[in-house]
Amino acid sequence: MNPSLLKKALPHAIAVLIFWIVAVVYCKPALEHKIVSQVDMLGYKGMFQQSAEFKEKYGHYPLWTESTFSGMPTYNIAIEAKPNIVPGWLSRILTLGMPKPISFFLLACVTFYFLAMVMGVNPWIGVLSALAYAWSTYDPIIVMVGHETKMLAIGYAPGVIAALLLIYRRNYLWGAVLLAIFCSFQANTQHFQVVYYTLLSAGLLTICHGIYSWKQQQIKSFLMGIGIAAIAGGVGFATMAVLIVPVQEFAKETMRGGRTELSHPDNKLGENGGLNRDYAFTWSYGIPETFSLLAPRAAGGGNAGKEVGDDSKVAEKLTETFGMPLDQALQYANQSIYWGAQDQGTSGPVYLGAIVCLLGILGIVYLKGWQKWWLVSVAVLGILLAWGKNFPSLNNFLFDHLPFYNKFRSPTIALIMPQFAFPLLGALGLQQLFFGGETREANWKKFKTAVLITGGLLLLLTGYYFMADYSGGSRDKQFKDGFTQGALRGLSKGQQPTPEMQAQASGISESLLKALHADRQSILGADLLRSILLIAAAVLLLGLYLKDKFRQREVLLGGLIILSTWDLLSVGLRYLSEDNFVDPADFEARLAPTAVDLQIKNDPEKNFRVFDQTGDPFQLSEQSARTSYNHNSIGGYSPAKLGLYQDIIQNQLSKGNLRVYDMLNAKYFIQEDPTTRQPAARLNPGAYGACWLVKSIYYVKDGDAEMKALDSINTRDTVIVQEKYKALVKSGPVPDSSASIHLTDNLLDKISYKFSSKTNQFAVFSEVYYENGWNAFIDGQKTDYLRVDYLLRGMPVPAGEHTIEFRFEPHSYQMGNSITVWSSALVWLALIAAIIVEWRKRDQPKISKPA
Repeated sequence: MNPSLLKKALPHAIAVLIFWIVAVVYCKPALEHKIVSQVDMLGYKGMFQQSAEFKEKYGHYPLWTESTFSGMPTYNIAIEAKPNIVPGWLSRILTLGMPKPISFFLLACVTFYFLAMVMGVNPWIGVLSALAYAWSTYDPIIVMVGHETKMLAIGYAPGVIAALLLIYRRNYLWGAVLLAIFCSFQANTQHFQVVYYTLLSAGLLTICHGIYSWKQQQIKSFLMGIGIAAIAGGVGFATMAVLIVPVQEFAKETMRGGRTELSHPDNKLGENGGLNRDYAFTWSYGIPETFSLLAPRAAGGGNAGKEVGDDSKVAEKLTETFGMPLDQALQYANQSIYWGAQDQGTSGPVYLGAIVCLLGILGIVYLKGWQKWWLVSVAVLGILLAWGKNFPSLNNFLFDHLPFYNKFRSPTIALIMPQFAFPLLGALGLQQLFFGGETREANWKKFKTAVLITGGLLLLLTGYYFMADYSGGSRDKQFKDGFTQGALRGLSKGQQPTPEMQAQASGISESLLKALHADRQSILGADLLRSILLIAAAVLLLGLYLKDKFRQREVLLGGLIILSTWDLLSVGLRYLSEDNFVDPADFEARLAPTAVDLQIKNDPEKNFRVFDQTGDPFQLSEQSARTSYNHNSIGGYSPAKLGLYQDIIQNQLSKGNLRVYDMLNAKYFIQEDPTTRQPAARLNPGAYGACWLVKSIYYVKDGDAEMKALDSINTRDTVIVQEKYKALVKSGPVPDSSASIHLTDNLLDKISYKFSSKTNQFAVFSEVYYENGWNAFIDGQKTDYLRVDYLLRGMPVPAGEHTIEFRFEPHSYQMGNSITVWSSALVWLALIAAIIVEWRKRDQPKISKPA
């Protein structure tokens, strides 16, 4: 092997080895074949199981599933190209084939390190910044809850930016190839909100670099770079057209696309083809909560971590007052400790690291030029977007006018932008400090400025510590009311409570609330002190180096790497630790059929639906996931829910309209038996079945009238049709006592029925209406069908013996598949060409320039 090549590769190999060691040590149970127990993955497995069983039997994934919401496309669940030549498997190289979640953190480290190398950073500085990016606490938290696609998209983001920078630095061939590949990787995650923030960061990069190019009179090369980047990025995303094209079509029919037939829909829908602003801004970061970037528990951390321990004052009071076991008391304390602005709570904070914040500020002070302003604008924009409804003057405007922005919820995800910008600012700042060529006096002056700015932030945080009221708003009221009622039950012992008892119970809950506030102040104080000490240690190391107390950069960088990585890993362990890993068999057992599920599965008829009422059937939970895993479920959980189905949930299912459950063929209700307190299956004899013939048609003028008619119309005998579909009904049903229709086969995306009648009839099918792909056929001849009963499919059927077939063959999938195959082939050819060009460069003799 070429010694020169080996020497160049060695630092990078050492860097990857460090990333591997850190990830393996942190996620050691993964090497023992254990997996992270994730509620979100339970939900996904529940939806995915039916598709997996279908593929095992037929060799491909279906495009439709009955496992969730009575039926929906599988675009967000399981979809593949045919033939599958997508370059996605190349991503395994970046993760060394390691299991999850080791692979997630390794991916983020490697891509960020690659970005640092593209920006000309020293390898050891690259190691420091890559570890900081990958182990920012948001990443362990989303791995813990199961947001795997989000974590993958975050991992690929630095690769997208690095490839774009290569293009702008006129390395056109490799930049274009890598941009196409990384865009393909990121699009494959289907987490388009992270893709969106990556594109915003790339857009800010382009603007800042464009200004620089204009000043340097290099506009021609800049415009050429934009053109190449646009083509390469477009080709990269096109490799995932098999996902993107159908999903974009599907999105218009979902609640996020604002699809409804009602003039006053559920308040989750907006008026401009997106989400309602209040719903979209539910998870908005509080402005004071932003201190968590510097001290993790600035707002109590989260509801899912190990924020308080045995010294918890509220846990002590719960044990003393209510006799609650310590473990249970600590669980209550940790679930209640968060007091930030996010209405629905949060699993944990976004903590960048105290030392990373110091180094980021160092970078802001030391750097000059367009790269500084690019990264500062990325960080600032990310923070402002994360504030959501708490900074309405900006975010309301962006929500209404920024393209596609109203499709997303959870503004807090925008904090991945400062998570990206701060480590890179720190890396470039250290690079400038070590290799910028400035005098020691100038470096010392800038260093003092950075320390003073950081000290000022710590001083603000200290003032916040002393002045905050530690109130959790409505969550505190619920906490207090709950324990007031509990104390009252204990004091009254079943008797009518007296005013004295009520006052005593109120006093008990008030003391618990004060103890909770004391816990919140205590953990903020502990993290504040922790951040101060870590920053002081980093300042001491940097100061000693700048004052020539030692001159080995490697010693300084080694110290910073150890301190920063320990800081982030120790906080990450509050949310993702060995306690979160379980045996795969134990995890799968949570979805295994219960006695009730087995009873339902033993029904010889298979084409019916189940509604589980033992919990909230439309929220993410083990119960809703298990129902989808084992049955065709009326419930389920997915942000990509069909808008029409959301309307039915809100206006009919939520108020218990049994006729609507009947038309959805809910043959079984799973309910809690009041005597045994255990789930029990209740047979619904009124379920209409997979299809039926009606006696009459009731026409209505619009969706509002259609929904209202469902309140009173007997949908077993009468079908409700909007007048806009009247032209598709060539003839009404004519009585025939011998007329019949029944299901013969259901292959999910191909459903067959047998029909027999001496007269014309109108058939209703207990299948969710989705016009983008379902085609109907009578005896092999394509025919019209229409939406009926607000949600279902119906069609007039002529007299005779007929075979009726519904086939789900969306043009969007076929077109997307073709684009995917051809664009993937183009990427492979470009990659091969780049390798050949690179190889020929190595074979060419080097010609020395004349003196």
